[in-house]
Amino acid sequence: MMKRRIGTVLGLGALLVVTGCSQGGTGIALLDEPATGQLEAPAWEGIDPQSVRFVAENEGVSYYLAMPADPEMAGGVCLVAGEPGAIACGGPSPAGPPPGSPLLTLDFGTGEAAVFRDGADTSELTDEGWTQVHENLLVRDSERVS
Repeated sequence: MMKRRIGTVLGLGALLVVTGCSQGGTGIALLDEPATGQLEAPAWEGIDPQSVRFVAENEGVSYYLAMPADPEMAGGVCLVAGEPGAIACGGPSPAGPPPGSPLLTLDFGTGEAAVFRDGADTSELTDEGWTQVHENLLVRDSERVS
């Protein structure tokens, strides 16, 4: 009886490790959430259209997060600055970025954006003039880019 319980507990523990806090390896829970509606996303090259999620709008620019279409970049993340149509995608990193560092950045002419994992400490960048428009996204306009 005790062996059966231990086996059941170990089996459930393994299941939790496998299914765990699955965030597609991105560390961004938003990308795991179901779409709230049909998003009419343009055919952005390299982006999985089913994964596109609206993140924020700031200074007339709409921002979207998505996952790369390339299966070799599974666990990666893409950022789209919708109005200028700029796209940046980054592949997964087993170690991830150092704490407080962005997963990827995008300079799109009129500004710059940086994507962070859930719960990242971004206070250093906000102190430098970046604006946090979403838990996972900080932006600044080109006038502040040094």
